[in-house]
Amino acid sequence: MPRASLADCDAIAPGYGSLSFLALSARELVRWAGPRPGEHWLDVATGTGEAARALAAAVGDGGSVLATDLSAAMLDAARRQPTPPQLRYLLADGAQLPVPGASQDGVLCAAGLFFLPDMAVALREWRRALRPGGQVVFSSFTGPLMSPLPGVWAARLAPLGLKPPVPPAARIGTLEAAQELLTAAGFAELRLEVRSLPLLLTSAEERWVHIVQGLEGLPLRSLPLAEVARLRAEHLAELAPLFAGGPATFAVPLLLAAGRAPGG
Repeated sequence: MPRASLADCDAIAPGYGSLSFLALSARELVRWAGPRPGEHWLDVATGTGEAARALAAAVGDGGSVLATDLSAAMLDAARRQPTPPQLRYLLADGAQLPVPGASQDGVLCAAGLFFLPDMAVALREWRRALRPGGQVVFSSFTGPLMSPLPGVWAARLAPLGLKPPVPPAARIGTLEAAQELLTAAGFAELRLEVRSLPLLLTSAEERWVHIVQGLEGLPLRSLPLAEVARLRAEHLAELAPLFAGGPATFAVPLLLAAGRAPGG
């Protein structure tokens, strides 16, 4: 399947914040990172700002969060959400951070590092931004999200010759891959963990919202409305058995990784 591009991210920005699996995993990463009141954090590849808002709540009025993204459309969507004074958004490359060296207590990236062309360069840049002993924290996914749902949808599109773009999460799909990246960038005191987060979907219709608001729905934009309606009806029918008993729970296999800048 094709990799998601910056243009793809711009296209889905208006509805990106409604993707509950991303919000769930972003909040889990922030809890795991453990930011403290008064600290100063960067949130790289913030998207619509779910992790940034959680960070801002944790650091409080005495701290600060600078949330960056390369997608202006994503940042526009983030700014439409309630924004406390300690949170700022900025259009910036995650591998060229607009901050002085040794100025941050933490750098966080929720499901975004794997989008950056050179992850090693990005991690070295994040280390530059950290004070001695500061923490870098990022997340990825170790397998398909909400299996078997993505496979069912891909199979529905296949006869039309359509393939949804996917995030290249497999670039950091194992704890070993995350460990290698952190070690090569000079981080120490590594923490690595995989957690399976339960995501509750109330109905097949809620799954359809995930599709049309996210990357999986981009191929629909090339189709006539009547064809989209047909696909929707067929897909909801094939998902119906999964929701026959009401709401259903699906797994989000979240990889969590952290390390400390040397010298702390």
